[in-house]
Amino acid sequence: MRFKQGSSLIVVILVMAFMLSVGIALLTITGVAPKISGSVRNQEEAFNVAEAGFEAARVAIEGNLLSGAWTSLSDNCLQTPAGIDVPLQPNYFRKLSDISLLQTISASTKGVLFYEQPFVKNVNGTNDTSREYTVFLINQGIASDALLVCIGVVQTGTKVLASSRLEIDIGTQSSGSNP
Repeated sequence: MRFKQGSSLIVVILVMAFMLSVGIALLTITGVAPKISGSVRNQEEAFNVAEAGFEAARVAIEGNLLSGAWTSLSDNCLQTPAGIDVPLQPNYFRKLSDISLLQTISASTKGVLFYEQPFVKNVNGTNDTSREYTVFLINQGIASDALLVCIGVVQTGTKVLASSRLEIDIGTQSSGSNP
């Protein structure tokens, strides 16, 4: 009879341990879910900021070409640092992360259309630096083509929460050719 009483105590301890482990697992899952959803939201915002950069660049490029300020896309491509448009070079733009790529260029670098351009203004009219886009052109090796690279960044202070890069192949139509 004593053996049966001891075995029921072991069963109760095992059931309690199982319930405790399930409770801890639920607490962990519910604590991680908001972080994941926040990360997804930041990534979507970074993508939207990059899209806004693309639209601003499209308007600027079209205006420059139509006004005659630019004669070709390739003359206005990013050329520094050296090898940024050469796939075999260590500083080829696709080998660099978004943030390290932004650190290698500046607003004065030739080929940069927009550098850390604020996506929106605050209510008081100042620039909101928590969401910015940078847009530049990369030479594709063809006289009339270039790659438009748009990087959207979502940050808080100096801490980058998310970034997103869009690469869009653009070209100009030669006169007299079919579209």
